[in-house]
Amino acid sequence: MKISRDNLSDTIELVQDIAYEAGEILLKFQKKRHHLEVIDKGIEGIASKADQESEEYIKQRLAKIFPDHEIMAEESDYLDYESAKKDWKNKDYLWVIDPLDGTNNFVNGIPIFAISIALLSRGETLVGLVYNPHSGECFYAGKNLGAFLIDYRINPLRKYPLENKVNEKSPSQCIFSPAPIYEMDNRFEQQLSAFKKNITGARAVRRLGCAALELCYVACGNFDAYWEKSLKPWDVAAGYLVCAEAGISVTDFSGQVYSPFNDSIIAAAQPLYSQIIGKISR
Repeated sequence: MKISRDNLSDTIELVQDIAYEAGEILLKFQKKRHHLEVIDKGIEGIASKADQESEEYIKQRLAKIFPDHEIMAEESDYLDYESAKKDWKNKDYLWVIDPLDGTNNFVNGIPIFAISIALLSRGETLVGLVYNPHSGECFYAGKNLGAFLIDYRINPLRKYPLENKVNEKSPSQCIFSPAPIYEMDNRFEQQLSAFKKNITGARAVRRLGCAALELCYVACGNFDAYWEKSLKPWDVAAGYLVCAEAGISVTDFSGQVYSPFNDSIIAAAQPLYSQIIGKISR
């Protein structure tokens, strides 16, 4: 099925339905989270049966509607990521899925987690959706269609446009959501020193443990900036488009044009973005 601007809105509505149903799966599992078996994925974090069943549901729905589209999903592809990402710029349609971003929060009963679904075509992100089933927040965007927020728990029929093109605050007025710049060959003390340097001068720092939501909170103005390194496309593909369509400047740490397959990401509205990018320790 070919996706065009004419049917992009219909595609977004389909993705909303799929994410909502997957969210119901996650909520059922969270009620019995104390009995969930947790799978250790090493440096990739953890997973659970909730992650797996959410992913399987999303993949089955997408495959039925778009049988000729390719799918990259965290639980299916993290072990062979290098192979899964091969030729990603040349794929006509590639769905990039995180069935549960924030698994650590989820298994500990912290209500900050999300489903992240994005559609890429020839390297360009066309659709991005991030849904927190616990709060009911559903952030979504379509290429050149804008970014929006629906609150399923309050009013699922009302959508709020997200526009956040200007942020003239000084860093001392800002809430940042940065991650320690993790490098395999760096000692903890070096990582901690870089993290301290990056946050010095901020009014406050908040780390949610859910990259997809953190990006969306920059898009809607809850956070002033977010940056992190060594993420995978399923962590950021959807949140990136929500930010971009809301007017947020999104690049890698070098200021280069961003793609979800980049190794680093920084998101902030101008002129704040220009004030902080050069200070980020790589």
